[in-house]
Amino acid sequence: MPFTLALTTLGLFGSILMFAGDMLLYFTPGVYDMDGTLKPYLHIMRDIPAARVRVGGALGPVAAFLYVLGFLALPLMARGDLAWLVWLAAALLAFALICGGAYHAQYAYLSIIAKAGHEDLYEEVSANIMLLMRLATTPMYAGFILFAIVIVLGQTVFPVWFVVFTPIVTSFLGLVWMRMPQPARCILFGGWSNLVFTIMFTAMLICLLA
Repeated sequence: MPFTLALTTLGLFGSILMFAGDMLLYFTPGVYDMDGTLKPYLHIMRDIPAARVRVGGALGPVAAFLYVLGFLALPLMARGDLAWLVWLAAALLAFALICGGAYHAQYAYLSIIAKAGHEDLYEEVSANIMLLMRLATTPMYAGFILFAIVIVLGQTVFPVWFVVFTPIVTSFLGLVWMRMPQPARCILFGGWSNLVFTIMFTAMLICLLA
């Protein structure tokens, strides 16, 4: 149990660090209206101090490492004949967050080209970031679904109702945060992909300690 708690806590720290990295990269109290591309981030990050952007980008790989350690806790909480699905969910989520840490770090290049007046390089930089983002998306949602299924089927130490604290449910709140006024929209909607894990790991710790 202490080892499981330690891994879960590291996962929680990873989600908080990645969220902090998001905010360092592009938090703004000003306009935050996304159009489906990375151009709004490019314009925001043009005016953010270079040191802040570097730190924000560097937090991505560090946070991804902690995320992976956190996901290692999931199989330790598996029970039942379908416990192997928990291992698969953990592997999918770990792969997704490794890709996530990689593309998170590359956001810094948006700031670099904007500050250098080379926005003509946007398509090349954006294409590379979006490739890594797409690599992360499918395994991430597959991991969400699998983890929810094994909880509902009673294949973990968690009760069935715990599923409401998993990303497959909490992710939908992002649609609500999209309509929040600034700067809450940037904090909640902009960082929600990590805050869903903050909620999940926190709920896991509470259940384990109860």
